[in-house]
Amino acid sequence: MFCMTKGKTAAYKIISDSGGNRYRFYCELTGALLCTTKPYHADMPDAELRLAWETEGKSHFNLCHKCGRWVIDAMYNADALECVACAPWENTPEYCKFCGAKVSSSDCVCPKCGEHLIYGGRFDDT
Repeated sequence: MFCMTKGKTAAYKIISDSGGNRYRFYCELTGALLCTTKPYHADMPDAELRLAWETEGKSHFNLCHKCGRWVIDAMYNADALECVACAPWENTPEYCKFCGAKVSSSDCVCPKCGEHLIYGGRFDDT
């Protein structure tokens, strides 16, 4: 069974060890195991979890700025700063959605109508 503290850490399991508790952190979209920590011991369970998360777990994940899930790189749309469930990847359009003119993949403004081309729910500023 996974434990979750929405937005604070990724889904995790606690593995009791003779030297303390080890934490296994999982992607909240795929369920993939991404990090198993060394043993930790603290007086309070919340403090122990926070220490394991901040020291070892957090660096392996990306936080979705929309839903608060912690996900692996493969499930993160870095252009939108959201997980792929909230901001799926999109192919670059071949035609302007405003006037239908053919556009190149490097265009951020339609050469015919001048409208900003939107990719992945935001303006492409490249």
